[in-house]
Amino acid sequence: MLTQEQNLILQSYFSIVLMVELKNNDFLDSDYFRTMKFGSPWIKELLKDIKIDNQGALLITLYAMLVIPRQLIQDEFKNECAKIEIFLRQNTRNTKSTYESDKATTKYLRHIRNAVAHSRVSFQPNNYVEFIDEGYNNKTSKIENFTTQLQLTKVGDFLHQLQEIHLEYIRRLQKA
Repeated sequence: MLTQEQNLILQSYFSIVLMVELKNNDFLDSDYFRTMKFGSPWIKELLKDIKIDNQGALLITLYAMLVIPRQLIQDEFKNECAKIEIFLRQNTRNTKSTYESDKATTKYLRHIRNAVAHSRVSFQPNNYVEFIDEGYNNKTSKIENFTTQLQLTKVGDFLHQLQEIHLEYIRRLQKA
């Protein structure tokens, strides 16, 4: 029997897997899609234009893989998160942080998670995705800021590392 948290993590992850498989199987070019009726026909046309793997899908994917399982990732997969931190440190650019907590080491994964959770993400089409985190420091009474950019060519590698955490989580649940 799954807990509510486990169920939510699994269902959100499986929804992402479904989107990936729809893309991999050219769903938008399928006979089934062609016969689908939408409440507003223009939605169908726009879907064909923006495709399945679009900016919105990336945000939903990151939300499902970073925000929903936040405690899981932090607590159960510390080693994997450390590897992702190294990957982000090596593959992001134009990183700036005024966070006091980042003085020793920038906490990329935390900031990117916060940026996604608060929809502070912007895109430079065919170039990079920018993550922006902002918070209030009660000790200094100042607003702190973080920004970083991840090349779109590296987004797949980032998602793959997050996927590995989810797959290991599922394997552990299956053994329990």
